[in-house]
Amino acid sequence: MRNIFLKGINTQSMNSQPLIEILESCIGCNKCVEVCPRYLFSIENKKAVITNFDPCHDCGHCLAICPVDAIIHHRMIMNTLEEDFPPVGKSLSYDQVLETIRQRRSIRLFTDKIVSDEDISKLIELGRYAPSGHNHCRVSYTVINGRKEVEHILENMIQLFKKMKKQLNSKIISFFAILAGKGKFFAQARRNLYRLESHIYHWEKGIDKVLHYSSTLILIHVDRTGSPIEDCNIAAQNIMLGAPTLGLGATYIGYLLKSWENSEKIREIIGLPDGHTLYACLAIGYPKNKFRRLVPRPESRVTVRG
Repeated sequence: MRNIFLKGINTQSMNSQPLIEILESCIGCNKCVEVCPRYLFSIENKKAVITNFDPCHDCGHCLAICPVDAIIHHRMIMNTLEEDFPPVGKSLSYDQVLETIRQRRSIRLFTDKIVSDEDISKLIELGRYAPSGHNHCRVSYTVINGRKEVEHILENMIQLFKKMKKQLNSKIISFFAILAGKGKFFAQARRNLYRLESHIYHWEKGIDKVLHYSSTLILIHVDRTGSPIEDCNIAAQNIMLGAPTLGLGATYIGYLLKSWENSEKIREIIGLPDGHTLYACLAIGYPKNKFRRLVPRPESRVTVRG
C-alpha cells in the first residue's frame, strides 16, 4: 500500500498524480534529504516528506540511494525500478581508471573501415550518461557516416581555409583589424597561418591532415540553455574514453568546430536543429596504427590554499 506524504498539498484535490511518491516502507533515514540537489525532502515524524516544490532535476539521486526502495518518481520510472535503476556494479580501482585515461590517444590516421550503426549507438550511449548542468540532458548528436559525406564537408573546409589565408595576408584587413582594436587577435591568427597552409597543401596532394581519413563524424550540439559548452564537451570526453573498448579511436576536431562557426555553407551542409549551436566535433574510426606504449605528461601545476 502506498502512503503519499506531501506536506501542504491535498492530494485528493490534485488533478494528476504527484511527481514523487513516498511509500509507507520509508524508514526516515535522511539519505534522500542529504543527496537531493533541489532540497525537496525533509524528515517529519521519522518519515520523508516533500516540503520544497522547486522544479525537480530528475537526477534520480533519491531513487539511487534509498535503502528500502521507498521512493517512486513518475517521470523517471518507465519500466521497473530494477530495469531503470539497476544495482551499482563493481567499482573500478584508481589504477584501472588512470590506465583507461592514459590509453586514450588522439587518432590521426584511420582505416577506411566503416563504423557500424550498432557501435555508433554504443558511443552515443556513453555520452548519454555524461553529467550536464542542472541535469538538463539536452545534448544532441548529429552523425555523418560515410567517407563521401565527410569529404564533402572537408572540401568546403579547405575552401574556407583558402579564404581565411587570403584575408590574413591582406594588409588592408590587417589595418582595419588594428583600428577595430583586434590587432592582437589578428596577429595571433597570422602566427597560426602556417597550419591552414599545411592543411591546404596536403589536401591538394590528396592527403587528409584535417579529418585524418575518418569516415564518421559525431557532432555534439545543444541549445544555449544551462551550460552548453561544458555539457557537450564532457559528453565528448566520455565517448573518446570509451571508443577504444570497441576497437575504435577518436580525435577532437577543433577545425571543424571553427569552420561551422565561420561558414554558412558548412552550417547548411551539417544542418543542425534550429536554435542549436555546435560545441564539439569528433572524428571516429578504426586506428590504422596501434600504440605500444603510454605517453608521459608534464607534472600538473597545482596551487593548494588553506
